[in-house]
Amino acid sequence: MKIACVQFCPEYRNVEKNLDKLRFFVRSTDADLIVLPELALTGYFFKSTEEAFPFAEAVDGDLSSAIGTIAREEGKAVVIGFLEREDRRLFNAALAFDRTGMLKGHYRKVHLFYYETKVFARGNRGFPVCSLETSAGTARVGMAICYDWRFPEPFRKLAIEGAELIALPSNIVTTTGMLHATLSTRAFENKVVLAFADRIGSEELGGEQLLFRGESAIIDRNGAILSQASSREEEITVAEVDLEKTRHKRINPFNDIFGDRLPNYGI
Repeated sequence: MKIACVQFCPEYRNVEKNLDKLRFFVRSTDADLIVLPELALTGYFFKSTEEAFPFAEAVDGDLSSAIGTIAREEGKAVVIGFLEREDRRLFNAALAFDRTGMLKGHYRKVHLFYYETKVFARGNRGFPVCSLETSAGTARVGMAICYDWRFPEPFRKLAIEGAELIALPSNIVTTTGMLHATLSTRAFENKVVLAFADRIGSEELGGEQLLFRGESAIIDRNGAILSQASSREEEITVAEVDLEKTRHKRINPFNDIFGDRLPNYGI
């Protein structure tokens, strides 16, 4: 299966233009499954729920329907970060559409970062795994978002629930050298493929600027980086992956990395 991570600079608070960009990028790759960044259609830097609210939509709204239409018309599965509204609450969400345009996966970010704690409610849907039909077969996909990368539990939970691929829409601002090493560890310790779709560019609000890192990457089940984007350019990074090999956690005739776990040890 061919996986793509789209790295681009969303235009801040311009949903229509970013939707056009989404359509362009999906058409520009022959990948079977495409992952886009966190809050890809709205931009990221909001400091209050009131600021962000006009740009948010319900999951069953027109914007979600438009994304599904793009997926269906192009025959490609799409995972994308989404600014979700439910009543008066906002969530930093990710949506997964299969190649027929059906919404199959919906995750709300659990680990909120910086001003997100002032804007969004904490995710309340757990860490679901969905089955996405692609032109290369069905993929079992889990989702996490950006700051979730700091915590091993979401990735282990998704892997235990059967995820073969974990999509990670992100807007990374950290400059730590541990980012890709940690992402490789998350893939290696769970024997899953990881698709890290980050954004580039910067946003400024109230005299404060955030600079986004880029360096999107696709990482195989053994922790090797198969492809990695630059830190400055809009680009699509692509890799061929064999998801079937993620399904078996045995590493030799005697050891299975999940079967050998002692989850209650020391508790």
